Order: sequence, then structure tokens, then C-alpha cells
Amino acid sequence: MTLYVEVKNLHKRFGSFEASRDVSFGIEKGKLVGLLGPSGSGKTTILRMIAGLEQPDSGEIYIDGKKVNDVPPGKRGIGFVFQSYALFRHMTVYENIAFGLKVQKEDKQKIKHRVAEMIALIGLDGLEKRYPHQLSGGQRQRVAFARALAPNPQLLLLDEPFAAIDAKVRKELRSWLKQMIKRLGVTSIFVTHDQDEAVEVADEIIVTHQGSLEQKGTPVEIYKTPKTPFVANFIGESELIADCAQFIAYRNQPAGTKAIVRPEFLEIGKLDEPLNHSASDKGVVTDIAFRGTAWHVTVKVGEATLTGYRSLELSPLSVGEQVFVLIHRLYLLQGNETNIVENDLKTDPMPVFI
Repeated sequence: MTLYVEVKNLHKRFGSFEASRDVSFGIEKGKLVGLLGPSGSGKTTILRMIAGLEQPDSGEIYIDGKKVNDVPPGKRGIGFVFQSYALFRHMTVYENIAFGLKVQKEDKQKIKHRVAEMIALIGLDGLEKRYPHQLSGGQRQRVAFARALAPNPQLLLLDEPFAAIDAKVRKELRSWLKQMIKRLGVTSIFVTHDQDEAVEVADEIIVTHQGSLEQKGTPVEIYKTPKTPFVANFIGESELIADCAQFIAYRNQPAGTKAIVRPEFLEIGKLDEPLNHSASDKGVVTDIAFRGTAWHVTVKVGEATLTGYRSLELSPLSVGEQVFVLIHRLYLLQGNETNIVENDLKTDPMPVFI
């Protein structure tokens, strides 16, 4: 495994606030990695330290095997895309994309060829002479991508690149960015607080919280096997249960054991439907919402409120109706660890709802 970016024990403090606490990780060449976490988790500070825009108080940063702590930002071979585009308002699309190449004092013909190549890549042929205010938000962000990529950086850093764009365009740009980066093969790191964005775009996700690295892995690994209580609660739709021992299948757990339950872990059925009743709890439906592909059902089970999905192919439920709730699995929160526990009372396989 060849690591193109490696950070070791990065620490950064702003006054009394610890933005980064001994963070260490490595990124393979050509990977598209998402730094994911809530506001204040340290993800943007980590990105800015890699870029050279912030100096770590301690720790080391390596790019392509070279320690870059004392290397100026412009000498690190990095392209940076800002959340607010940061395009030069007085420059045309052509001039914005050519800016980095002119700073590098490239030959005029080379600049012309490279800018044309970038404009074709971002699909804005014919708009070379337009100014930023004459472009849509999605078009401006594409120009920002092209400007960062024009000097052929070996590392692309993106700080919440889709935050300033409306939802429909954002989804289109996610797909476009992933395809573009795969085609170019440039190692890329992007910051986001949107878990859907991270799961959809990234090859790997690094989850940060309160300045620390909580977990690193593929989107599937992060989603299916969260290592810490924070990741289990932060990723996906999650319900925090104060005492899982109240459920019939988990009575062997100590009283007061906290757990995370996700909608896909539940099977909700009418009292007369074939369900493994010996492994199920009884509950009462408190809310139902139509979600297009399924019913989103909220159920009160004892002292806990759970949410799950019910297929449109099954007969509908009603608010106030008593139902059986089969909890196929849950995440036990034990100290700073998370462990998956299966419902051992059931013998039938968990159905897949679409």
C-alpha cells in the first residue's frame, strides 16, 4: 500500500479550543477521501494544515513521502477548492482557469491548450468569455474545480465544495466530481458535514469529532460497523435507547445498557401477520409518514420510541394500532466502543424492504 498523504499526531489549538488532537491517518494515491464530521469537529483545520494554510502546533505532514511542514502552500503541489468558489470577479472563465498557470509562468500556448482542455472537461464550452456573475452556482463551482486542476496538482483539497449550491445541482455535481477525479486519478480530500454526500462520493471516509479521529474506512465499513458510539449515532438514521434490556431479545444485557437502533434493524408487523412473536416486542404506532418507496413508521415500545420502514406491498398500519416489533440487531454502546448484537431468539432471516 503506497500512502500519498500521511499525517502523524497532528495537534492544533486555537486559544483554549483544541481543533485537532493527535490526529494520524494515511491516504493512498488516487483515492477520493471524505473528511466527515459536525461543525467544530476539526475537519477543516486538518484540511488547512495539509494545505499549509494553518501550521500545526505539533505533528508531521507528508505528501508523496516528503515532509512538508515547512514548505509554503504554493510549493506543495496542491489544488484547493473553497466553499465560496473564490473566483476572481473581474476575470473571465478563461482568465480564472489560466490564473495558476500564469503564476507558474507557463508558455502562452501551453496555457491556451490547458485551459481549453479544462473547459472541455467541465463542460462549459462557449462560456470562456463570461464573468462569474454571469454563471449559475453549479457553473461557478465547475470553474473553481478547473482552476484548481489546471496546474496539474497531485493533491486536490476541497472545503465543503457543494455547500453553496442548491440541492438538485449539488446531487448532479457530486456524481460529476467523482467521475472526473476517477478519470484524472488525482488524490483528493474533501470536507463535508453531510453524511449522504460522503457516502455517495468518497472511496474512504474519515470521521472526526471534537478534534479527534473517530474512525476511518470505506462508506460500507463506516455504516455497517461503526467503531465508536459517536459514529454509530452520527451515521444513518439512529435512535438512542437508554436501556436495551427492556426488549425481550436483549434481556440478558445489564439494566441501563445503552444502544443504537436503526430503522433497517426493525420489522414491524400486524398482530395477525406471520412474525416470530417469541422474539418480538409489542408496541403501538404513534406516527406514519409516506416516504415514496415505503411507510416510515414510529412505534412506542415500552419506554422507547423506535422508527422503521414498512413495505407499500403490505397492508397499511394506522396510528394507535398495536403491532409486533422484531428488533433484528442493535449496537451496544459500551464505554468508547460499539458492538453489534443480534437477536438470538429469532430463527427466520431478516427480510429486505425496498
